[in-house]
Parts: sequence; structure tokens; C-alpha cells
Amino acid sequence: MPFTQPVLTPVSPASPLAVYAETGYQKCMAEPPQEPSHLNLASPLGTPARFDAVVGEIGFVRRRASSPDWQIRDLVNRRYSIIALAVSGRARYECGGEPFVVQKGHMLLFPKGMRHSARSDPGSPWSFFSAGFQLIPADEAAADAFDRLPNWTVPKNFVRALELFEELDRLWSAQEAGYLLASRSRLLDLLHVVVQGAVNVSRSIPHSRRLEAVVQQLQEQPARNYRVEDLAEQAGLSPSRFRVLFKALTGHSIVRYQNWLRVNKAKDLLLSGEYSVAEAAAEVGFDDTYYFSRLFKKMTGFAPSHYRNL
Repeated sequence: MPFTQPVLTPVSPASPLAVYAETGYQKCMAEPPQEPSHLNLASPLGTPARFDAVVGEIGFVRRRASSPDWQIRDLVNRRYSIIALAVSGRARYECGGEPFVVQKGHMLLFPKGMRHSARSDPGSPWSFFSAGFQLIPADEAAADAFDRLPNWTVPKNFVRALELFEELDRLWSAQEAGYLLASRSRLLDLLHVVVQGAVNVSRSIPHSRRLEAVVQQLQEQPARNYRVEDLAEQAGLSPSRFRVLFKALTGHSIVRYQNWLRVNKAKDLLLSGEYSVAEAAAEVGFDDTYYFSRLFKKMTGFAPSHYRNL
């Protein structure tokens, strides 16, 4: 697979990065590393955040050892998106005018064409894996979802991310039969790790584990009617407190979240071709087919019959 050199744009000595390197770099490295802001992208409601894509051409896979002299200035790769994992040490990045510090366990994702600059911390130079590839979203909704991802995240499972990159590096180096298939699979898995890290909004929410157990129960039994009081008791919270925290976790009220689960399940039943609209409505807990149809159209933009006839 031919390697395409990233497009580098020269930087003048007065560029923001050059000026920062002289005046603010050591201060940035001396400050405690900040945590990335986690976005509420997990919610399936409103404008759907659909993370669906395929990996096209793979341009490069690299394992770079630590070096105190490593730096890039205004790097713009116009062909590939770039994903990376910090294995050790620290580096200071600037992207879109926003500086941030990357350290062991952090992951980076830059869409193609995004300008970014970076420099190793001389006192603790970072080592990292990186890969360049063509990310092809499934549709406009998926493209919007990927566009909303932050450029850096903290994965839930650093060990898993490291294993995936090590496997990808071995596959790319050996280039045995089927290595492109396997390499694309590892890249998709790494993208999933990034997405999970970005949408992990529960870290700062009190009682998140109990709330997540309730959410899982709702997902597993969408047709069942739950009273808010019963769910709150299950989570060990008052109904008012439960409502507030549930919305903080999911981005939506309990009723709206349940309705989405039901509508989504009904859509799958209709697409199977084995259920009529009335049967699908009853299967997910709606006795009134007319109300179900109105709610379905409101939440999906289409009448249930649209999916029944596909």
C-alpha cells in the first residue's frame, strides 16, 4: 500500500505555535492536565448521533518512540483522518486555536483537512501509535455525529485501545493475506473506543452506576410500562432527584426515552416484514395504533407504513 506524505504548510516564526513555544509552552506543561469535555452524543433522540461508517484506504500505521525533539507545525493531512493513542509521556497540542495537553491513555482523532500543531514535553516526551485512513460515514447523520466528536478523549479501557493498536501495527508490518480486512476491522474497533470515550458523560453524574442499571433495564424491556416512582425506588433516589439525574445521563426525560426505545424496536419489527403496523405497536406496548402512528412519525419523520413497505 503506497504511503501518502501528509501535506505540511510552512509556518512563519510569528505563528501562534512559534510564539506559544517561546512564551507559554512550559507553563502549559506545568499545569495539571485537563480532562476533555465529554459530549452528550449518546442520546438517540432529537438529531440522531449515528456513528456508522466504513474505513476506506489506509495510508499509514506508525509506532513512534519518545523523542524530546518531536514536533509538528500546522500539519494538514488532506487525504486521511488521523487516529492516535498516547502510550507514555506527554505532548502539547493546539487545534482550532485551542491548546490541550495529551498524556498516556489519551486518544486523538483528527478529521482529514484539520490543521493541528504539537510538541513533545521535553521533560516527559510522549510515545504513541497513529494511523491515517479514509473515514467514510454512512450518511449525513453519521457525518454530523463524527464531526461533533472532540479531537481528544480518554477511553474507558486504555488496555483495550493499546491492544488494538499493537494488533494493527503487527498486521500492517507483516502484510499477510487478508491484512487489509483485518486492519480495517481494528480501525473500526478503535473508532468505537473513541466514541465510547467521548459519550461517557456519566463520569461526573452522581449515582451513575445505579442509573445505568435502570437504563439497561429499559433497553432490555422496551414494551413494559414503568412508573417513575418504581424506577426511582430501584435506583435508591427520590422521584424528583431521579428525574434530574436521568435527564443528565441521557439528555431526555424518562417518558421520552422510553418512547424512543419503543419506536426504534417497532421500526425493526416493521422492517422485518413480519409485522403489520398494529402488530408492531402492540408488540412494543401501545394499545392505541393511532397514537402509536402519530408518535412514530413525530420521532422518525416517517409514518410506520413507510418502513413496512420497504
